Amino acid sequence: MSSPIPRRSPLGAIHSAETSPPAGRLIERPFLTHLNLRLDPHDAEALTAVRQIVGVQLPRTPNTTTVTDDLTVAWLGPDEWLLLDESHQSDALLVDLQAALTGHFASVVDTSAGQTVIRLSGPSTLDVLARGCALDLHPSVFPPGACAQTLLARAQALLIAVDDAPTIDITVRRSFAPYVAAWLEDSGRDFGFRFPTSDTA
Repeated sequence: MSSPIPRRSPLGAIHSAETSPPAGRLIERPFLTHLNLRLDPHDAEALTAVRQIVGVQLPRTPNTTTVTDDLTVAWLGPDEWLLLDESHQSDALLVDLQAALTGHFASVVDTSAGQTVIRLSGPSTLDVLARGCALDLHPSVFPPGACAQTLLARAQALLIAVDDAPTIDITVRRSFAPYVAAWLEDSGRDFGFRFPTSDTA
């Protein structure tokens, strides 16, 4: 029997050639479960069913997130959310949500294979992002828990403010990930941002 093909993340082969410790943190968060959820926001029964499965209310305030230890739910629109799950229980979560929403005007789609998350963290994070993003990401208007869909260096991205380090998670399509990663390293070079070397990855 042939061996299973090992999974490779979109940025699995990217490593900086430099060896000095980075001033900021620039990493990929590979293999998260990405579920796109759409449902009628006025369907109280569907909302309750989702809450019972994921453990949190879906955020109803635009451009906000709700977070547990393993799960981030980001508001994408009045009837659309992105669930980012770290528990590696993607099949169970997908099946449970689809079963609970049967008969409702709703859909749950696993988009994990088509997206990845890049995390940028450190005092100069916002300076780097300002070079390619028109949004005001100052904590006074984009505090931890905020999210926004935007263009980053002309690539479509979802930005999530994780904490006040500041740490920003950038969700991008798989096909754009190498380009965005290269842009982040290039734009962050002055501030010491780089991906880990193969020795420190």
